Amino acid sequence: MNRSTFAIAFSTLYLLLFLVAVQLGYSTLTWILFLLCPFNILYLAYSVIRYGKYTGTELKENEEWGYEDIDKDEVGTWG
Repeated sequence: MNRSTFAIAFSTLYLLLFLVAVQLGYSTLTWILFLLCPFNILYLAYSVIRYGKYTGTELKENEEWGYEDIDKDEVGTWG
């Protein structure tokens, strides 16, 4: 498991633990988890930016945007 995958799994479990603590009424644990939440988000963002790998296709020259699930000719015009 690479670092970005671990960060995503850890943040998901952290969120689930927070939601369970809220539902069960553990107010002290809820406040502690709530106050530590910014550090969790910073860790997640740093790990994904630093260690995450993009495996999609790169934009071609003179392309300003792109989607992988649809051809740009099928999108049509706006409005």
